[in-house]
Amino acid sequence: MATLRATLPDLYLSRLVFLDDVLFDEFDLEDGVVSRLFKMRDMGNKPFVNTTTVASFGTVPIKAEGADVTYDEMAQGFDQKYQADTYELAFRTSKEALDDEQEEVVSDAARALAASMTYAYNTDHANVFNNGFSSSYTFADGIELFATNHTLVGGGTEQNELTTAADLSVSSLRDALNDIADTTDDAGKLIHWRASVLLVPYENQWLASELVDSPDRPDTGNRAINAFKKQDGGGVSVVAWPYLTDADAWFLLASPEKHQIRSYWRERPNTMHDWDFESSSMKVKIRARWKRGVSDFRGAYGSPGA
Repeated sequence: MATLRATLPDLYLSRLVFLDDVLFDEFDLEDGVVSRLFKMRDMGNKPFVNTTTVASFGTVPIKAEGADVTYDEMAQGFDQKYQADTYELAFRTSKEALDDEQEEVVSDAARALAASMTYAYNTDHANVFNNGFSSSYTFADGIELFATNHTLVGGGTEQNELTTAADLSVSSLRDALNDIADTTDDAGKLIHWRASVLLVPYENQWLASELVDSPDRPDTGNRAINAFKKQDGGGVSVVAWPYLTDADAWFLLASPEKHQIRSYWRERPNTMHDWDFESSSMKVKIRARWKRGVSDFRGAYGSPGA
């Protein structure tokens, strides 16, 4: 149905800007949590994005005077495709509701629409971690995000999960940080990535803060420094995310520029409007397109809890 501005009710036109203001005031998509955990990117006008990792080179050898340089083979790693999903939801309100000045009801509907998009966005991103231990959800190397048997291109395996699952504690956090320090690239060289975020569900934030923020070691009455505050790289910051569903699971992440847990915008949240002539109703729709995923497991570490 063609909709011409001249045929639209004046009340409809006057409410569009108002409803959009109400709706976008409620958005909390870029609230600092997702952007602290994910490498944020834009797809631009591309229908999808492919990422390919390149396997690491071996150790640089000594070259004798006059000898030829040594060449190493550039081996391809793993591919990951990001093709955006589309998210849409709409509501309609009658002309009678508008005429009778049910402005608060309409405003509440706009706020609810924004809240639904915020929930969808955060839930989808949190599911990278919620499903991170399930073999039903795999990424670039064909293995779940957190595992003890990630395949290395140069042969062998690497882990980014505790060998024996454990709840968050001084000992388990120490074991995880030791594993992280021993992480190797595809050629077997140490990469020394450092955790900057301790990600926990809301229920675990109190324990997490005690572990990493206490001035002294939190598990003993004896005088002992809190070594987690002194670790190379300046320690970790606690991020509590209510969208994590397992109260016992916990995760360590490098800063986003150091890992490959990615989120791509294809179309940022926007609204669309129309006037239904047959039913005399105003229709408002919210829409967005994005895709998140993992191109490489390194830079992330997790435990599902005991």
